[in-house]
Amino acid sequence: MRITPFFAAAAMLLLAACFPPTTTHPVGSTTAMTNDPALTGLWRGKSDQSTDDRGLYFHFLPATDNTITVVMVQAGAQPDGDWMVASITTATLGGNHIMNAQLKFSDGKADEDSHEGTIPLLYRFEGPNRVVLYLMDEDATKAAIQAHKIAGTVEQGQFGDAVITASPKKLDAFLATKKGAALFGERFATLTKME
Repeated sequence: MRITPFFAAAAMLLLAACFPPTTTHPVGSTTAMTNDPALTGLWRGKSDQSTDDRGLYFHFLPATDNTITVVMVQAGAQPDGDWMVASITTATLGGNHIMNAQLKFSDGKADEDSHEGTIPLLYRFEGPNRVVLYLMDEDATKAAIQAHKIAGTVEQGQFGDAVITASPKKLDAFLATKKGAALFGERFATLTKME
């Protein structure tokens, strides 16, 4: 299975062994989800978990329906250069800023992954022109589901996917807490605003 942890876990830059944790409902759907204006514009991304120093650019384009289209382009000539389009929504829960990402296109082709739902990312600002992205940690999410801290499913095997299936109300309440925020792992990527 083709997996991409940098924006359908954040920006489809790298391949990983399994799909990042997803939710069956967008995080923040019980709140007034509105576009975060601080994200609008062009950003240069750098993976905090890779030594690949090729440029990755994110252009956040807000829409009137409270979604944001994100166009991501990785520097390099084909076949090394890639581009993708994702749709995100943003929400703030208990001080935690969350993006819900869905990949729409990759290199001009519709997303072929059969995964439904959204990929949640925690994001934190380190000043007005710098934002850090965090993916849900696969092991921590699976452990929370198996301990019944949050409803969900875990597929069999070492690389089985984790899906949080909690109702919108329970999902939002959990991710507004420190325990919920703790499901997000190490820094995944850092974006620096260009304009």
